[in-house]
Amino acid sequence: MKQVERWLSDAELTPHARNREDAARALGVDEEMLWPQVVKDRIKTGSDREIIHSYPYRSACPSTVWSGLSQSAESDIFLAGYTNYFFWTQLPNFSGLLREKVAAGCRVRFLLGDPEGEVTRQREVIEDVALSVSTRIRMALGELSKLGPLDGLVARRCLVVA
Repeated sequence: MKQVERWLSDAELTPHARNREDAARALGVDEEMLWPQVVKDRIKTGSDREIIHSYPYRSACPSTVWSGLSQSAESDIFLAGYTNYFFWTQLPNFSGLLREKVAAGCRVRFLLGDPEGEVTRQREVIEDVALSVSTRIRMALGELSKLGPLDGLVARRCLVVA
């Protein structure tokens, strides 16, 4: 107990991870409450960080983020979503942007679900919406086919096994 008192009274003392967890559990509080600096030290900050922001689901991400990422891409655009159809509904002239990117040497790749696959059928039962998953996949494939053959643009379907 004396050691715990030392840890809590001196901000410079930081126990090992296991001891922090045990102390926090015994006190009934989150570890971050007792040693906030440890949490700050674990989070990578600065311009070189890999994750800038996260969203709980795709529709929570503002379309300006998708637009900015797409427009600023110089070497690669890799879109691995089950339908990816929202790009054509959310971003004005998305097909034109893809043409420009490919013409500028940017590699553009799409990975889509299989509109005939079992996983797709299962998702359609779960979602139970008028614009089905298979329809959205086919619409994305249709938009991509309208672009015609472009060197640097590849669309593949993934085989998902349930």
